[in-house]
Amino acid sequence: MIKLISVKQKQREAAQSGSGGPPIKKQSPGELRVQKDISELNLAKTTSIAFPHGKDNLLNFEIAIQPDEGFYQGGTFVFSFQIPTIYPHEAPKVKCRTKVYHPNIDLDGNVCLNILREDWKPVLSINSIIYGLQYLFLDPNPDDPLNHEAAQVLRDHPWQFEANVRKSISGGYVGGHHFPRHS
Repeated sequence: MIKLISVKQKQREAAQSGSGGPPIKKQSPGELRVQKDISELNLAKTTSIAFPHGKDNLLNFEIAIQPDEGFYQGGTFVFSFQIPTIYPHEAPKVKCRTKVYHPNIDLDGNVCLNILREDWKPVLSINSIIYGLQYLFLDPNPDDPLNHEAAQVLRDHPWQFEANVRKSISGGYVGGHHFPRHS
């Protein structure tokens, strides 16, 4: 569980200490919901969260997934999350920052995950998205592709797909595209 200090708690502490510091910005409902979602995260040992812009900027963070089984075992895949201020009424924008050979992630990092598009509902959370991303690495879906070439290879030649994934993770070329080595 991740502990974050709430703005209300900071305001109470500032009022008690009588500090004349700058006023604390009022949080939007989206920021409050993200704070709740992040505090309730139940990350697997193969998943981590980072706040490259500081822990005060909850609307922009990164999730790293390191699958420990399946085609993508041994790789590390970083996703950036940009949360709209009207979250949860609008889905977060999620991009894969790691170039990956995957039927549901294109070479520009766009992610094909239904809950980020047409199946988004306000009852879903950051945890729901992380589970969906983890599932994409355990069971890639060739029937709803963004990378049509990878989907075709997975459908027709699963052994070749596995070889292509291994080559991409180790820093090789697949289909004329270079993939950086995963450390």
